[in-house]
Amino acid sequence: MFDTDQPRQTSRRDALRLGAGAAATALVACRGHAGEVPGLRQDGIPTRQLGAITGNDPASMRRWAQWLGRPQDHDLLYFNQDSWEQLDQSIDFIAGVGREVLAQGRRVQWSVPVGGPGGYDSVAAGQRDDLYRRVASAILAAYPRGNSRIYVRLPWEFNLPSQSLAARDAGGRWAARLYVAAWRRIAGVFRQVSHRFYFDWCPNIGEGGINPEQCYPGDDVVDVVSLDLYYQGQYDDQNMRDGGRSIFGYRLSQPFGLAWLSSFGARHGKLIGLSEWGVDDDRAAVFAQLLAAWIVAQGSRLSHHNYWDRSDGGINAKLTDGHLPRVARVYRAAFGR
Repeated sequence: MFDTDQPRQTSRRDALRLGAGAAATALVACRGHAGEVPGLRQDGIPTRQLGAITGNDPASMRRWAQWLGRPQDHDLLYFNQDSWEQLDQSIDFIAGVGREVLAQGRRVQWSVPVGGPGGYDSVAAGQRDDLYRRVASAILAAYPRGNSRIYVRLPWEFNLPSQSLAARDAGGRWAARLYVAAWRRIAGVFRQVSHRFYFDWCPNIGEGGINPEQCYPGDDVVDVVSLDLYYQGQYDDQNMRDGGRSIFGYRLSQPFGLAWLSSFGARHGKLIGLSEWGVDDDRAAVFAQLLAAWIVAQGSRLSHHNYWDRSDGGINAKLTDGHLPRVARVYRAAFGR
């Protein structure tokens, strides 16, 4: 959204057949595996990581852990994407929040954007190299010496027309090659700073304004392929009165949906994840059950999943404030203790 070891598996076909009670039973049977049995690949990249998105706010991060009954594996942080100036000004603050998270024993996922609409032109031309070197250096400095890998999500939701990070040129035209060139430029700068960085390529679910595959930066610079996915009652209810089962089926099978994520990741030999997900309608508990079951079913292929526990950024999917009790129960049954 916008921002100022193997568990018991449930197949996708079986998941679609699960009713609300059966889905809850399946989730209890594999309860917490995605978060409580984290893995580490030979290259040092962590797997099965549970994360929270709480608005760069340490107090909210603590509330999430208390609510869930267990600490999250990491927190997702965002550098400012409104303008180049504000991105620059956010470096020290976000790096400081990251140091606090690391000091508490959790990982950090760093979301590194471009500075506002039309920002890819200057990045691809090399005019922002110094800025990204400062970002990479500030992130690296937050860590103790060692070789632990450092996750970075480079500009995300690039296929979403309303997103300021949309893969457009300075004239507002869709520009896949430009996006790829800018991505590769940023990744190259980060790699000059440290070999510890690894990168997540994250479209929004669906085609949006451009075929996401046209914007794939290449296997040599991508380590994880993820999606951002939300259930929003305003658009997704459609008076189906099925708890969101139909919408989950659509999210699974739609172009560039969950089935695509799984197959695309497999074809390219990449981990997969959900970098952002959330539900803003308490009637969609079945959707939440089925999506949680899908997450658990990915097993060691799963890099991470991050829940949007926020009320801003265009969607109020917050669970810790109590306004979504049914969805909250589903989430805690699947991933809490």
